[in-house]
Amino acid sequence: MDDEEIATAYRKLAGALHPDQQGGDAAAFRELGEAAAILRDPARRLKELAGISASHPFPEKAAELFSKVAEILQRSDALIAQTGMASNALTKALLMAPLKSLSLDLSSVQEQLSTWRISLEEEMQRIDSHWPESNPETLSHLADSFAYADRWASQLRERELALEAILG
Repeated sequence: MDDEEIATAYRKLAGALHPDQQGGDAAAFRELGEAAAILRDPARRLKELAGISASHPFPEKAAELFSKVAEILQRSDALIAQTGMASNALTKALLMAPLKSLSLDLSSVQEQLSTWRISLEEEMQRIDSHWPESNPETLSHLADSFAYADRWASQLRERELALEAILG
């Protein structure tokens, strides 16, 4: 079943179970919402399948990317704040070169993160092809990796949009 089929089935069942509908069931509706959230989130889905709830050690690739992501987020926040406080055209013009450089660096980190995310998806497909002989520790590690990758991708995208608004 693909994502679209799942979404269609969810909407149909959610409509029938919604507490505002005649014969609706609030508890079943909440349970359905939780199940849908798990299906949409690879990290939660893997942890649920493995029966693991606690986090495990920091994934190795996440440790490699952490300093790059943290540095680019801090630089972005500082430069975006400086631009917001710039009161005249000259100050804003002087910030354009560092903003453009930051934009290139941000794209580079996003590309590294995207490459990692693709490798995680490939690993998930490999695990899926050998299901249920999968190691719960491997699933947990993969789930944690997806959580970091997705969180960082979202944060970087926010900064990218802010830079685009400034640079035009």
